[in-house]
Amino acid sequence: EHYKKIARSNHYTCIVDLLGRAGRLDEAYNLIATIPFEPTSTVWGALLAACVTHENVRLGEMAANKLFELEPENTGNYVQLANIYAALGRWRDMEKVRGLMENVGLRKKPGHSTI
Repeated sequence: EHYKKIARSNHYTCIVDLLGRAGRLDEAYNLIATIPFEPTSTVWGALLAACVTHENVRLGEMAANKLFELEPENTGNYVQLANIYAALGRWRDMEKVRGLMENVGLRKKPGHSTI
């Protein structure tokens, strides 16, 4: 307030990321709910990434569903949600996400590396 700076999307993304890394996922979600504009995919992506790290299905599903609306063709969002399910041994849910990708016409590109 003293400097009269207006927080922008990248500021919120950084704070959500920091809260998420600290395992404070509910606080991160509550912050997103107070953003005075429509949260961007990067904000939701920061929350989803933290949910993968901390295996939080509830908030991970919420973030992923928002990302599916904002970026329906981004396979990474589907894969991250599937990874949460896989980490928890929820194989049927993981397969449902993979099936959802196929229904939308998406395929994950196989990864590769070179030495």
